[in-house]
Amino acid sequence: MINKSEKKKFNFKKLITATNILMILLVIFYLLDCYLPLPKGYTGYTHWNSENPSAVNYIFGSCGGLLSNYMALGATGRTEVYRHFTMTFLHGGVLHLIANLVGLYFIGNYTEKRFGWWLTYILFFAIAFIESFITDPLFAAIAPGKAEEIKGNISLGCSGGVFGLIGVSLAALFFDIKSFKKIGLPTIIASAIYGVLTTYVVNLGWTTLCHNIAMVLGLAFGTATVLPFYLLKKKKSVPEIKPEGEAAETEESDNEKN
Repeated sequence: MINKSEKKKFNFKKLITATNILMILLVIFYLLDCYLPLPKGYTGYTHWNSENPSAVNYIFGSCGGLLSNYMALGATGRTEVYRHFTMTFLHGGVLHLIANLVGLYFIGNYTEKRFGWWLTYILFFAIAFIESFITDPLFAAIAPGKAEEIKGNISLGCSGGVFGLIGVSLAALFFDIKSFKKIGLPTIIASAIYGVLTTYVVNLGWTTLCHNIAMVLGLAFGTATVLPFYLLKKKKSVPEIKPEGEAAETEESDNEKN
């Protein structure tokens, strides 16, 4: 018989990662944007959909929009530079939020283990910031018939940043193909599903207001960012990581030796 004391205890410290903390922040920002009461006499942007009954708007959080008014791009009519950064923390619906949370959990945590949390999120926010300046003009050029519709909608979400991390990881694999074996199967599956769902299925087509352009730009910028480092230093620029699930076992064996 195995005593309960002999069973491996779950290490909750593994859950404290920059990626998981960011995910919690994204949920908090989403809820605040949906349900934060609007000030008396407020005349700014709101998510209210006049085509739906009032009860539906309140249930699904379409009664809010205060954060979008001050932090998002697009229909708010404001173009301050800081919005290109703050828009990353907001999402335009629960499906949008869930898709990015799933992608961020697997892709962000993998990239964080490989490159470190600080470099991962410098790249994440830098790529998201840069592509936000290009997305709308490029989108309008590809789909000129939707140019006016683009101006009438807000731009928000962290898809560009997530795809930036995918680009960084893919570029790393190009110069260190053996490291592909160290990526857990759940991460590979989730990345594939995230890529397919967010670029086509969820958006119901290529030229949609979900801005697939942001995702493609994120992927391109992520790859372009990391490739020069590999061209100069190749494997030396990327620390080696252990396969998922082996880190904890290695730590335990080291403790036993000590």
